Amino acid sequence: MAKTDKKIEVGTSIHEELKEKQSAMKSELKTRSLKNLADAYSSKELRVNEEYQRGTIWSLPQKQGLIDSLLRDYQIPLFYVHLESRTNEYTLGIEQTAWIVDGQQRLAAIVAYRKNEFSLPDPLKAAPGTFAQVGSVNLPSWTGKKFEELSSDDKERLLGRELLVVEMTAEQNEVRGLFIRLQAGTPLTAQQKRDAWPGEFTNFVIRHAGKPGHKLSNPRRFFSLFPAHHPRRLTVDDGDHYVDGLAEVRKFFAGLAMTIMLRERLEVDFVDLKGKTLNDFYMDNLDLEEGDPGALRVVHVLDLVSQLPGFETLREGPRMSFQWAFHLALLVDSLDEGHYAAVWREDVISAFIAFRQAVANAQLHYRGTHESLPHHERFGRLLSGSGSDTADVIRIRHAFMLSELYSKIRITALDANRRFDALEREVIWNRDRGLCQNPACQRPGRRVPFREATIHHVVEHIAGGPTMLQNGVLICPECHANRNEMQGLTSHFQEYLRRIYTNPMQQPLGGVVTDARSSTGDGQSNAESDTDENGSRTATGKLKIVIDWGALDVEHETQTIKEDKDSDSIIKLLVELIGRFGDPMKQQLTELPVIRYPLSKDPATTFLNRARVTPYSSIRVPGTDLYFCPQSQRTEKVERLKKLFSQLTLPDGSDFPPDSVEVSIDAP
Repeated sequence: MAKTDKKIEVGTSIHEELKEKQSAMKSELKTRSLKNLADAYSSKELRVNEEYQRGTIWSLPQKQGLIDSLLRDYQIPLFYVHLESRTNEYTLGIEQTAWIVDGQQRLAAIVAYRKNEFSLPDPLKAAPGTFAQVGSVNLPSWTGKKFEELSSDDKERLLGRELLVVEMTAEQNEVRGLFIRLQAGTPLTAQQKRDAWPGEFTNFVIRHAGKPGHKLSNPRRFFSLFPAHHPRRLTVDDGDHYVDGLAEVRKFFAGLAMTIMLRERLEVDFVDLKGKTLNDFYMDNLDLEEGDPGALRVVHVLDLVSQLPGFETLREGPRMSFQWAFHLALLVDSLDEGHYAAVWREDVISAFIAFRQAVANAQLHYRGTHESLPHHERFGRLLSGSGSDTADVIRIRHAFMLSELYSKIRITALDANRRFDALEREVIWNRDRGLCQNPACQRPGRRVPFREATIHHVVEHIAGGPTMLQNGVLICPECHANRNEMQGLTSHFQEYLRRIYTNPMQQPLGGVVTDARSSTGDGQSNAESDTDENGSRTATGKLKIVIDWGALDVEHETQTIKEDKDSDSIIKLLVELIGRFGDPMKQQLTELPVIRYPLSKDPATTFLNRARVTPYSSIRVPGTDLYFCPQSQRTEKVERLKKLFSQLTLPDGSDFPPDSVEVSIDAP
């Protein structure tokens, strides 16, 4: 495309100021094609003056965003070029040199894209949670493509884009003054930039979270949890400086609204709360309809939280962080979507406050002793630091909170004969670690994304099976479609649930899941130790445990444990495991049965003989505050220890290698 020198009116405040000062600078606003500018930059006919470059290098998302904007025909900022005249000492003629004053990063990104150095983003191929999900029909033709892969029409449109360039002739100091003015604007935060974007989601965020002086601003009472007098939330406008004290609140609300709206639309549980994901969601919701179900659900949750008994106590208590408010809102959202009797509303705030206090106590305990209790390890320490805003870490925090609060809130279903609802699905999905519980599942790693989660009634509705956590397991849709196979796995599922719920009611699962052990009226067998009912040893020899530490990536020779008493051997094994693998192993051993029960801090309650109302014997694990219950026959100890090692995972999440730990009875 040929260059045009047609003079265009310039109305920027910078130029008006310069004219008022009767500066010698002359400037004209001209159009140049993208190809013209890029070619001039590549051939160094448009030169870089290092004095005007800040040295910052654009990130890949910034480069991709510029090219995407150009292909969408969005206007981009002006380019500023200084035309410097000098006399050629040989020819004595006048020559001009073009210097780029502002816009180098944009030109470098354009040139890099023409050289096929990067592709444009493709949300459908991104890692889970890193993009707001969209359907393929909403993606433009250039999605995921390098320049050479663009259609002919897209290439022609991109290269032919007319860009606005301010060409200046001036003394060096005048150009320097202009550069300072260009860079002297008050820096905007990422959220303040989003607030300036057009679109209905922008208005939705400003309307409900608030923005000082904005005509749409009408913040919901929910946001009174974040006191305006906090120094980071002050609004200052003195003519020279402007600080918007609610920008952080709007960023928090945008992330919360995005999460709830995607739950409504796609049944995902969490997404990353990073700037890139938020930016994508803003762009995908420019035309957010007034009656959008997801948006209505968001506003309903805000209002519901602020109407709950105890909300005033929350407002008057310790300052609420955005992360805490996020988890509270999503807890209320799940309870509300679950169609429970309203009695839960009386408990949720008090249970939440108690949980906050437990986390605070655990954090204080860690500060004084460096011992990481579960409330610190699985929630408190994950509230900040690298990765705290990723879907994976948010999910870990929320799952732990749910596990702690579920039993402390009165949850009464409106209809016992119905599907598992939102909260139950979330609890079971987290409990089962996102894995299909059919051991023969053909999916890679048996992984089931939350949006595909199907909860199977172990005892079917038609047989009187209740809809409750103790009668539900996570199954992938493919396995669940095979009813005969599911029925054949009933005993397998019941054993799995029995191991998890180790201290059930007198009749667990309402009498559905029964205890297969021979009963003496207390739910336990007659033989609970190394002796039979006559007091004789049930097997000769000793319990032998061989640990191949090398197979577990531990630099230690193979270890054999064989003490005189079986319980001493198991205690020594537990000490070794916790010593080698730390808190993650300790946490697993409090969730999975070592023999009949997991380790416990409260043996008098956990290891209770219900018929005799007395606890079974227990032994403290040295170096911990946990207790082990040895009550079982020797042969049962062998089988249950083998079962334990088939379920334990290493700190990196991988399973214990087969035969890395061998358990047997050593002949005398």
